[in-house]
Amino acid sequence: MKKTRRTSRVGENVRDALVEVFRHDLKDIQLGWCSISDVEVSPDLHYAKVFITGLKEDDAKATVEALRKAASKIRHFLGRRIHLRYTPELDFRYDETAMRALRIETLIRENVPAEETNDERTDEEEA
Repeated sequence: MKKTRRTSRVGENVRDALVEVFRHDLKDIQLGWCSISDVEVSPDLHYAKVFITGLKEDDAKATVEALRKAASKIRHFLGRRIHLRYTPELDFRYDETAMRALRIETLIRENVPAEETNDERTDEEEA
């Protein structure tokens, strides 16, 4: 989706409102340690992609499925919290960027020698 200043602002407002909906209005869905990482709103403001991330990948994916099933209920609560002409259709997705970053960091740590070995080499060269 094309990102403009307006869609960015609306996305931030939708994200903040969804956080409030998750905290106060949703009692029957187990959210666990999941959070909203980003909201992308379409240029016509009719659709919103909501990216969910969590500490455990399996739990976050299960939460995304539960949120997809309750999307109409969440949209109803969202409509009460934001003041837009049209409340966007919500598409919940699992955000893999945090897990990818963790995997990349792990690979780098495994393949790059630790700083201690570099410090020991410089000490030996100075002596």
